[in-house]
Amino acid sequence: MEKPVKNEKLFTKNFILTSLSTVAIFTSFYFLLVTLPIYILKLGGSESEIGLIIGVFTISAVLLRPFMGREVDRRGRKNILLAGTLIFLLSTLLYNYTTSVTSLLLLRVLHGIGWGAATTAASTLIADIAPPSRRGEAMGIFGMASNVAMAVGPALSILLLNYSDFPMLFAVSASIALVSLLLVLPISETIVVHPKTSLFSKEALFPSAMMFTVSLTYGSIVSFLSLFAMKQGITNPGIFFTVFAITLIIVRALAGRLSDIKGRKFVIVPGMIVITLGLWVLSTASSLSVFLISAFLYGLGFGFVHPSLMALLVDRVTEKTRGAAMGTFTAAFDLGIGTGSIVLGIVLQFYGFSVMYILSGLIVLVGAGVFIATNDKKGM
Repeated sequence: MEKPVKNEKLFTKNFILTSLSTVAIFTSFYFLLVTLPIYILKLGGSESEIGLIIGVFTISAVLLRPFMGREVDRRGRKNILLAGTLIFLLSTLLYNYTTSVTSLLLLRVLHGIGWGAATTAASTLIADIAPPSRRGEAMGIFGMASNVAMAVGPALSILLLNYSDFPMLFAVSASIALVSLLLVLPISETIVVHPKTSLFSKEALFPSAMMFTVSLTYGSIVSFLSLFAMKQGITNPGIFFTVFAITLIIVRALAGRLSDIKGRKFVIVPGMIVITLGLWVLSTASSLSVFLISAFLYGLGFGFVHPSLMALLVDRVTEKTRGAAMGTFTAAFDLGIGTGSIVLGIVLQFYGFSVMYILSGLIVLVGAGVFIATNDKKGM
């Protein structure tokens, strides 16, 4: 790892604006995440169509991210961030004009394209801005943006829908996306563009593979936790995500800073072990208190692993390939969630919740073992 340099400034104009813009776009995203299934039912959609419409957003983002990563290197961070945020905003405005499941499906593809472009460019911008000695800390603070949005967005959107209607919900979501766009405008470009860059970064493959093992388990959380809670008699599974989000917000920056001082492996491996423990506790949960202990452990481990893996990624790549590297990393994260939902859903169908969450923890534990055993010490 690079040796720390004292008194390197982190909270620059670009860092603050990019982080705030990310809070806004994630909040707009979470506004629709929990309310869109209700809207699909209103349009006459079935449960399978709900899954398709929700899933196509992630699929379009995953497929696009490597290409957007390359374009971030070729055309500049701000240009892609601006274009992606604008597409995201326009997509949100168009929800009011969807009158069928088909039109909504097509709109979700466009919305996913804007999302993939904006979030890939924003994470690359932060990688450029972060001083080497505070890289983990920067990734941790930046990662808090999505957690703040997770903590407030879903609850506010349901509250708004209870007192209003979908046109108002879409208007507010679009207004928040507009705030994100306005915050992007003053951001200054961080690099001289590199016309000839690759689609994938081989240096990014190892950190991305480790992130994939972790996000696989997140797929089992977001897809099946509510069903598990209902089966166990837990009346409000949403509080799991509240504890998870608050823990992430508290621990991210501290964990990232610790990885700057002690090294990435010092933080990542214990974090993966704690994630495993959280999932194994969840597999035994039969009361709200055990659910919340699991949420705390899972959030603690996730908060250690995610910013430190992002910092490890940036340690390994050059400035001109950071966009491609971030595209690879974020695509692996999204792909892990989707793959986990499908594969672990099959495990659930045949073996039940406890076995699914035990297996989820085992996957991360194997990943930790691979991390320990690797002979590549660069950036660790």
